[in-house]
Amino acid sequence: MKIGVLIDRLNVGGVEKIAIEEVRALIEAGHDAYLVVLRRKAVVENAFPDLLKDVPVIYLDDRLPSIFRFSFGFPLFFFFSLFHLTYPLLLPFKVKRNEFDYLIVHGTYTIFTAIQLKKRRQIPFSGFVWDPASYLMQRVYRPKIPHLIHALLLPIARTLDKHVIRAMNSVLVGGTAHNSFIKQADPDAKIDVVYPSVHPTQRPANKDEYVFVMTAWKEGKHPEYLIELAKALPNLKIKMGGKWIDPDYRARFETMLKEAKVTSSIEVLGSLDEQELARLYRKALVVLQTNDDRGFGMPALEAAAQGTTFIIPKGQGVCDLFTDGVHGFYTKEKDTKTIVKKLQTLISDPKMAGEMGKKALKEVKAHYSWKIHAQQLVDIIQRNCAKQ
Repeated sequence: MKIGVLIDRLNVGGVEKIAIEEVRALIEAGHDAYLVVLRRKAVVENAFPDLLKDVPVIYLDDRLPSIFRFSFGFPLFFFFSLFHLTYPLLLPFKVKRNEFDYLIVHGTYTIFTAIQLKKRRQIPFSGFVWDPASYLMQRVYRPKIPHLIHALLLPIARTLDKHVIRAMNSVLVGGTAHNSFIKQADPDAKIDVVYPSVHPTQRPANKDEYVFVMTAWKEGKHPEYLIELAKALPNLKIKMGGKWIDPDYRARFETMLKEAKVTSSIEVLGSLDEQELARLYRKALVVLQTNDDRGFGMPALEAAAQGTTFIIPKGQGVCDLFTDGVHGFYTKEKDTKTIVKKLQTLISDPKMAGEMGKKALKEVKAHYSWKIHAQQLVDIIQRNCAKQ
């Protein structure tokens, strides 16, 4: 069976990382799998070079004349670009009817092309709905755009979500956070919960006295909130890992650190390879996530895989995997008083932090390997193909 794992671009982010790992796991399970990318030109070039070793990649827009690869980002929207609208019209004519038996698709905008591939090339697909477009419209874009424009765009986003959900052979989610919305959009939708996975360590490390924060830093991730925490806990040591999508944004943030006089408390590390990332997770006393990534939230799972406890916003998909107060702590998003209290608890009792991390690692080893994840995908594919 030839399986394509479809993403829009190879950017630096949790979704792209999950897609790469899915391809590798499917190949290791004996399947003919490929990472299929709509557009070669990415926001961040050369993303995940270490992870991509030995992973076959197909860039679909290499098949288009250069004039049809023209694109630009829409103002105010982080990753929504012209090609998300043009490629659904163009790429189906560049994909053979039997080129793929099934597609696993990541991202609402990517699903636009998958819908046309299904219609014109009869390629069935299941898609991960990490965050519906209408959810992002409310949470991310509402504060950024005029009220009237938001009022016009929100119903359009809801209509697009319904169209996307109803077009899939089944809907994939990384947790139950959006399930009620999906059922509202399509009461007959088949929802498959397939949790992301990790590579758990075999040797938990002794902990250092720092808090680790990891994400792809961009507008909307609110790194400036860490300054508030550093001021509340003057002895706190925070290490910030992850690529900055906009170098100018990093420069502005580092200026903010100097002006707030917290450069001794917050260290900006930037891009990390997978080996160094695992080491930083493993040595941290606690991993902190302050921004609610409702669709899942990889930092907690990656922390647990290295035997490290975490403090994260409650309600995310990853919260289904662990128990509050046992493996880590869940708080309201940016609830400074509670976050500071939980940090103080773990800093004052590193033995407790270590035990919570060990319990989280045990949970990961039992349930969340990429082998299990790949088998879940294969079972879904075989079930959906049998219905056709």
